[in-house]
Amino acid sequence: MKKVYFLIMFLGFASIQNAQTITGRLVDQDGNGLRDLAVELYFNSKYDIAISEGSGAFVFNNITDVKKDDELPTGYSISDNYPNPFNPKTRITLTLPNNGNVRISLYDVVGQRVLSDVEKFYNAGTNFVDLELNGLPNGIYFARLTLDGKYTVTKKLMLLYGSQHLSSVPSLLNNSLIKPTAINNLITPINLDSLVVASSITGRITFKNLPTVVDSILNLGNLTIERFCTGLPTVTYEGKTYNTVQVGTQCWMRENLDVGVYVASTSTISDHSDVSNNGIIEKYCYGNNEANCATYGGLYDWNEAMAYSTTPGTKGICPTGWHIPTKEEFETLKSAVSNDGNALKAVEQGTGSGVGTNTSGFSALLTGHRSSSGYFVNLGYYSYFWGSTKSSATNAYYMNLWSSVNYIGVIDVNLEYGFSIRCLKD
Repeated sequence: MKKVYFLIMFLGFASIQNAQTITGRLVDQDGNGLRDLAVELYFNSKYDIAISEGSGAFVFNNITDVKKDDELPTGYSISDNYPNPFNPKTRITLTLPNNGNVRISLYDVVGQRVLSDVEKFYNAGTNFVDLELNGLPNGIYFARLTLDGKYTVTKKLMLLYGSQHLSSVPSLLNNSLIKPTAINNLITPINLDSLVVASSITGRITFKNLPTVVDSILNLGNLTIERFCTGLPTVTYEGKTYNTVQVGTQCWMRENLDVGVYVASTSTISDHSDVSNNGIIEKYCYGNNEANCATYGGLYDWNEAMAYSTTPGTKGICPTGWHIPTKEEFETLKSAVSNDGNALKAVEQGTGSGVGTNTSGFSALLTGHRSSSGYFVNLGYYSYFWGSTKSSATNAYYMNLWSSVNYIGVIDVNLEYGFSIRCLKD
């Protein structure tokens, strides 16, 4: 029973030695981790995929360029050694489609080279490699054969004194031992072609000129995906600078608009509004606290936000070149994030299944709103964003996010509510 366990341990070890791990982290331009993005790794005509985690970290395990016999190109083959176990000689049969060089390296189970490398020219056809391990202790060894400098196969050998052995023939490797030297645990260097991040939000972003994998673990570090709109990282309007974010095909402001003169909410049910069409942009601040406008942006009733226009897609109170989004443009945003409200919410905004992941970079805060009767409610529970499309004489569409679910609502409500504004690039 002990012998069986011993062999299983080393069989597992052999498979590990030929695999590499590649790690990294996807971040935005501010260093925030980007989660739930598909990461595609391309190397030497191979392909693997991983998904970034909460911190933006991704891991590719068991990446290997070592070829199994049945993975070698047509015309190449390498047999298992025979006999096995052996003492002290064993033979490997190899077939080459053309004349070429074969390099043989021998290692023990801790990845130390135990015999000098040998490189030999072979003719096309069937050839024999005879290995002699005279003078080495009993145990497991690994022979790595590299064909024409392109294809590598590793064979597990068991030297066991008392076993049968080959007839006396000249050996390719003899017992001229060298001082053991640690060598990356039988790792074959891997050239990485590219790493691609792909999603409906970011599109396809390709990272090239990646380092060669020469150790068992390669950490690519932080890979930055700039989320701002191409050529327009910020926009300054009325003395305040706003960041931008590209979500699919749309360019949005990354913060709620905060423009205009603060007006306290004092209205009653019979007097719904404290703002008017007087040529001055007027805003509410949640709780009648101006500091909340600096944090969450202003709250505007629909007419004030639209600058008293009724045209869908109008500039309204947005800066030149930007506009109040239409109902259809909200639907486009919703589709770009696959109706995942958490992707629009800033990280940790919300609770339970509604916690924000901000994979879109939209960074929505749960700002609450001003009711049509003048009260402020739902800070930390809901986000409301006015759209520019009316549904009736008294109602218009808005986009809604909830704290406890990931659904995105595009519904209509009375024009006298006070909601946030996110401007969209023309």
